[in-house]
Amino acid sequence: MPKARSACRGAKKRQGRSSGRSKTSGVASVPHLGYDTNMDQRTLQPKKRPCVDATLLCMLALMAFGYLLLHDLLGGTLLSHSAWDSYTLQAMAWRRGSLSLGQNYPWLELAVYQGEYYVSFPPFPSVVLLPFTFLFGENTPNNLIIAIVTMATAALAYRCLRRAGMRETCAVLGALLLTWGSNLMWMSTNGGVWFMAQALNMFLLTWALHCAMCKRRVLAYALVAFAVGCRPFSALAFFPLFLFFYLQDRRPDEGFCKTALRQWKAFLIPLGVAAAYMWYNYARFGSVLEFGHNYLPEFTEAENGQFHLSYIFANLKNIFLRPIAFGEGLSLEYPVFDGFLFYVANPFFLLLFGQIVSDARHRQMDAMRYVLLAAMLLNLLLLCWHKTFGGWQFGARYTCDLLPLALAYLCLAKRQSLCRWECFAAWFGILLNVYGALAMNFLHG
Repeated sequence: MPKARSACRGAKKRQGRSSGRSKTSGVASVPHLGYDTNMDQRTLQPKKRPCVDATLLCMLALMAFGYLLLHDLLGGTLLSHSAWDSYTLQAMAWRRGSLSLGQNYPWLELAVYQGEYYVSFPPFPSVVLLPFTFLFGENTPNNLIIAIVTMATAALAYRCLRRAGMRETCAVLGALLLTWGSNLMWMSTNGGVWFMAQALNMFLLTWALHCAMCKRRVLAYALVAFAVGCRPFSALAFFPLFLFFYLQDRRPDEGFCKTALRQWKAFLIPLGVAAAYMWYNYARFGSVLEFGHNYLPEFTEAENGQFHLSYIFANLKNIFLRPIAFGEGLSLEYPVFDGFLFYVANPFFLLLFGQIVSDARHRQMDAMRYVLLAAMLLNLLLLCWHKTFGGWQFGARYTCDLLPLALAYLCLAKRQSLCRWECFAAWFGILLNVYGALAMNFLHG
C-alpha cells in the first residue's frame, strides 16, 4: 500500500506538470508588472489589505514636514507664489480670451512672435493651474502645488514598487530616492515654469505606470498624452506602453495589426489631446509643431538654432564626465548650467544600471526591457540635441524625465528588497539633493 500511494502521488505530479505545459504551450510569455499569469486562480484572488496604508501615510507626513522645514529656511515661502511662473500668466490670459500674454515679462523666457509675447513651453501645466486662478488670481500657491505634486509622485512610485512585490520599507526608500533623491528635490521647492513642467511630467508618467500595472489602459494612455503637454519627448513613453498591452492581448492565431487594434479605444484620447496641442500651436505660431521655444531670443540669435547635432557630444560629455570637484577648504565646486554627472545627481539611475547588468547576466532581457531602454536612450539623445542642458540647476535636471521609465524597468524585476549598496545610494542621493536644494537658494540664489 505505501508503494501504491507513492506511485499515485508521482502520477499526479507528472499529470500536473503535463497540464501546466499544455496550458501555456504556444502562448508567448507576457511581461508583467506586479502580477504573475502562471499562478492558479486562488493565488490570483486579491489579498485583503488594510483600508489605510500606515507606511505610506508616514512617508507623506515626513515629506510634508520636510517641505515645511525647507520653506521655513527659505523665508516661509511654502504658501507663496513664485514669480517665475509663466503658466499662471497664460491661464489668466485664457480667461481674458487671449492667447498672448499682452506684455513682456523680462525675467521670464517668453517667445516673441509678430510683436506679441507668448509662453514658450507646452500648455498642459496652465490647464492644471487654471482652476487655481479663480481662487487666487495671478498669485497661485505654486510652491505648495509643486510640493503636493512631488508627494503624489512619491506615493505613486511607492504603490508601483509595492505592486511589483517590494517590501514596504524598501518601497518607501525607492520612492524617496525617485523624488527627494533626485533633482526633483530642488525643483519641488519652487513653482517656477521650468520646474512645474518637469514635476508634472514625472507625476503623470508615474501615474501612467501605476495605471498600466492595474490594467487601466485608457487612463494610462491619456496620462502619457497629458505628459507630452509638459515635456514633448515624453511621447516616447507610448512605445513601451503599447508593447506592454500588446503582449497582454496577443494570441497565437492573430497577426500584429489585429492584436494592435485591440487597443483602439485607448488611442482615442491621445489623438484628441494631440489635435488640441496642434491647434493651439497653429493658432499661436502658424505651425502645428511649434510651441514657442524656437522664437526665444536665445535661439533666434544662435548660429545653429535650438537643436543641432553639434550640441550632442558636448552635452553628453557634461552629463557623463563632468564631476563635482573640491575647492579650497574642501568646498564643493559644480556647474549650475548644462549639468554634471547625472547618475550621481540622480542615483536612481545607478539602480537601473545595476538591474540591467543583473538581467543581462541571468539572460532575462526581453522585448519589454529592450523597448524601455531604447525609449530612455533616445530621450537622452534628444535632450542632448538641445542647445543647453538646463540652466540654473543642481545636477542634470533634464534627466529626471527618464526616471519614470527607469522605475518601470525596475518594477519588471519584481524584487522584494533593495540590496545594501542600493540603500546606500538612496541615502546618498537624498542627502546630496537636500543639500542641493539649500545650496541653490543660499549659495547661488
